[in-house]
Amino acid sequence: MDLAYFVFDADGVLHRVRPNRIEAVWKGRSPAEAVGVRLDDELRLISALRDERLMPVVCYFVRLELEDGYITDDSRCDAYEAMTARNRRRYDHPAARRQFEGWPADWPRQLAVALDVAVDKLRRLGLGGPLLMADLWGIPIAKVVQYFEEAAGESL
Repeated sequence: MDLAYFVFDADGVLHRVRPNRIEAVWKGRSPAEAVGVRLDDELRLISALRDERLMPVVCYFVRLELEDGYITDDSRCDAYEAMTARNRRRYDHPAARRQFEGWPADWPRQLAVALDVAVDKLRRLGLGGPLLMADLWGIPIAKVVQYFEEAAGESL
């Protein structure tokens, strides 16, 4: 399984970013400008898990507010809450709804182009992603990806 990261710039254009750069930003070791994309006051990140044929298995979305170029603690907590809180429906929680706001209207087309697939191949979408899961579970990102590899073998 392959993990690819994409970020929307301040103009709403999607860019692929290097894993080591986005992981350093997530861990607070680098400011958001380290991803190499011009951002405004938030980081809009998509993490795409892809199979051995590089087809998307699941794409995770997370919006993180920035202050002085770094992810804010409140924003990080909001993202965790969106990923873990439940109401009657999975994404009815206010934190989850906030995560789904503010994305460019053409994100499906841009993501499909970036992944070199048809839009209808973007079937599984979620909130959070491997960065947040690894942080919450206290394990390396590679272990999260391994979990998904094993789950994909069982029809994710």
